[in-house]
Amino acid sequence: MDAAWLNDRSEYQQNFVHGLRNPHGLRLQFELDGDRIFTMWTPEERHAGFPGFAHGGLVAAALDDAMGRWAALHRRFLVTARLEVRYRDAAPLGVPLRVEGWATRHQRRALHAQGRALLPDGSTIAEATGTYLPLPPALQQRMVDAWPGFAEYLEQAG
Repeated sequence: MDAAWLNDRSEYQQNFVHGLRNPHGLRLQFELDGDRIFTMWTPEERHAGFPGFAHGGLVAAALDDAMGRWAALHRRFLVTARLEVRYRDAAPLGVPLRVEGWATRHQRRALHAQGRALLPDGSTIAEATGTYLPLPPALQQRMVDAWPGFAEYLEQAG
């Protein structure tokens, strides 16, 4: 595992969830806590779904990213093949959430992971499972076409 790859430090950094150069994104940064990757996220008014609560799709996006970051620790680029989220409660605005993910099975071809979003009292807002697969070559090429610097990033992952 290479913790230096846990957060994107490329010139791109436009990912909606973790890209620090995306002015409209969540800009989440991840840390390791034992076998779990986690981040803290406090949903703001701009993240609202229903009045007073974060949009469930943003909770899902944060969970997806937390689970998928396991691949980055192994210098692999994967895409989400399957994501299932079970919402247990609504995520209130202005309250910090701990969003965490961990690998349940890491195979050569696929990563299987679980995640959860927790309130400060430890109660669960949402639970998730995901399956992540390697980038298909055609998709890799489309990404390089969109941002040529991605080719160098793929080589560094090697």
